[in-house]
Amino acid sequence: MRRLVLMRHAKTEANHVEGDKARRLNPRGVQDAQEAGVALRGLGVDYALVSSAVRTRETFAHLGLDVPVEFQDALYYGGTETMLQRIAEMGDDVECLLVVGHAPTVPSLVAELAYASNRAEADQAQCWFPTAAYTVFSFDGSWESLGEGDLDHVHLDAVTRPDKHH
Repeated sequence: MRRLVLMRHAKTEANHVEGDKARRLNPRGVQDAQEAGVALRGLGVDYALVSSAVRTRETFAHLGLDVPVEFQDALYYGGTETMLQRIAEMGDDVECLLVVGHAPTVPSLVAELAYASNRAEADQAQCWFPTAAYTVFSFDGSWESLGEGDLDHVHLDAVTRPDKHH
């Protein structure tokens, strides 16, 4: 059984003089990421894909996970198809993958994956997926099968929003 964790970066400053990609976490974002990290360590994450933006890199750092990580521009610039393709490229040795990205891509992909097993939660993800929220999915099979659109076997296990980390 594989696990996929899709996470939106933690709370950030409103803007940055160097542009959107340079925005940093604010104190609440740091705290939310640290709290999420406690729960994520219990899931057995063994690999991470993280957008190359400063706020996603900082979110990952404050999670405190000691796992291999790839920082990818495609997760900053691309949409759901790009994110799903990057996930599908994972090797069979990865059992639990964490992806840290942005809205609207993360909530949209959560909704797409959740639709078959939990339509109410799929709708909720599209409407309200705050910073530092993450969703856990489980499935049998390969990562590649997700990229091929085989989503019927994907099950939504948990949705965690910052107010639920405690």
